[in-house]
Amino acid sequence: MGVSRANLGRGPAIVTIGGDTLFTRDDLVLRHAPVWNPVMTSMYGTVDKAKRDLMIRIPLRLWGSWENLQVLFPSALMNPIAGTSVFGTADNPVVVQARNGDRITYPNGQITKLANLYLGVDAELWAADVEITALIKNNANPEDAGAYFVLDSNAYTDSAFAKTNFKKVRWTGAWGAKTGFTTIVPQKGFQVSWTLSLKPLPVDGYGTVDMTVQDMIAGVKCIPIGPTLAQGELVANSQGSAMGAALSNATTAAADLTLTGAGGGSVVAKSAGMTENGFAFGVEPLRIGEMAWETTRGFAAGVPAIVASAS
Repeated sequence: MGVSRANLGRGPAIVTIGGDTLFTRDDLVLRHAPVWNPVMTSMYGTVDKAKRDLMIRIPLRLWGSWENLQVLFPSALMNPIAGTSVFGTADNPVVVQARNGDRITYPNGQITKLANLYLGVDAELWAADVEITALIKNNANPEDAGAYFVLDSNAYTDSAFAKTNFKKVRWTGAWGAKTGFTTIVPQKGFQVSWTLSLKPLPVDGYGTVDMTVQDMIAGVKCIPIGPTLAQGELVANSQGSAMGAALSNATTAAADLTLTGAGGGSVVAKSAGMTENGFAFGVEPLRIGEMAWETTRGFAAGVPAIVASAS
């Protein structure tokens, strides 16, 4: 039996979520992997498996553009309210459209993992995948047609790609008005990470139907050029504060850490406090080693402030 080339479907695709089109640097690899429970017997061991859940994860390694920020950094995650729904009451469709016409539509998807960033010239802007999770659509049974996705064909069109949005520039930082840190030049760029905590909400016989916001912390690391050893130690929390002292209430209180790109673009880690610092001794490394900051939650009249922003 021969192989028909007509059966060799392939080619890249774009992803649309929230009305915005996302372009990736790497290929898309989508896995539909249900959770199965074994059907056990004492006499024969595992005789079957029963499907328990289906959460479809869509990882995207984006190309080096600074675009679609409201979609990639949704306000519900940048200003998290513990105990609220991630997926809301209305479905949010996610469409994967291939150049050859293959199309998969996930009726109910949301971003559930934010992409880490490298802000600098020597590496790619998007340092990790952004991840979309697709769940069963609202008010559907798992056995319903199209409850999780619909596979069909559609002619490929695209007018959204803008090469002018490519961004690989110098970035500088400013940590509030702290002496020595009002202009930070990073030796090896800024590494921005996001610790996002979401809890699945399962229902028996339906699997996971929603996810609940729990927490979000933004982190920044760099080797700073600018502050002296004394200035670095003055704001470090490695010593000089009591055990049990809160990061934002220590003698060196937290402040906004604002990262700004040449020609535009900014990331702000709100109420950031220094969590790590160090020194290096050798021929090549700078004396002041890598420093790390993490956000703390600010409040105004009991109302929590946002954790971070990207614009």
